[in-house]
Amino acid sequence: MRKVEFLGHIVENGTIKPSIAKTLAVRKFPEPTTVKQVQSFLGLTGYFRKNIKDYSKIAKPLSDLTRKENQLVFGTEQKEAFEKLKKLMSEGPVLRIYKYGRRTELHTDASKQGYGAILLEEAEDDKSHPIYYMSKETCPAEENYDIYELEVLAIIIALKKFRVYLLGQHFKIVTDCAAFQKTMHKKDLITRIARWALQLEEFDYEIEHRAGNRMQHVDAQSRHPVMIINNDTLTAKLKKAQDENENIKIAFGEK
Repeated sequence: MRKVEFLGHIVENGTIKPSIAKTLAVRKFPEPTTVKQVQSFLGLTGYFRKNIKDYSKIAKPLSDLTRKENQLVFGTEQKEAFEKLKKLMSEGPVLRIYKYGRRTELHTDASKQGYGAILLEEAEDDKSHPIYYMSKETCPAEENYDIYELEVLAIIIALKKFRVYLLGQHFKIVTDCAAFQKTMHKKDLITRIARWALQLEEFDYEIEHRAGNRMQHVDAQSRHPVMIINNDTLTAKLKKAQDENENIKIAFGEK
């Protein structure tokens, strides 16, 4: 078994988690007294947001402090969010490393507040494990969309985010949007949905509808989004390293 430290992460035995140095940095982070310090803390923890379920929901009281119209009032709600993120990071949240060719599912959800998605993959134990958590706020124009449009857009955004994982293989999209397939097959689609339908064509997928009460694991991602910390660079570099570096291949559990 080989352990590799890579871009602030520990890669070992087919899993990935924050490095000890990063978890210590979060653990020792002092309680913020300025907006800039709040932003620094969110930047540090947000880099690992893909490892933390419901990161958006947990971090929202802190994220709200960074908005220009809000004053810096570090009350009970903010302290609880701060301490919970420190605790979760200290526990070294672990995700599975994606392995091409295994059964893969993309779970998505949307609300007027934002979009959420979880990429899952079946492991050796025949159970689906999270690979990546994602959330994104809606822009003002999108807040006026019908809910079925938001659900479709959530899928499009997630496919763009996880394109490096999903392109070229069959996978399942799980959504609580019952009208998705019917909408996509209409002949008189409005322009933006027709554009989204074209983007879907490059992927090999099937759709499964699940009622909203069975999608609570992804629901919080869409209803409590916070600012996006872009770690697409990490995804791309991990994929490149996985292809080229023998030590990382071993740590990924490929040899």
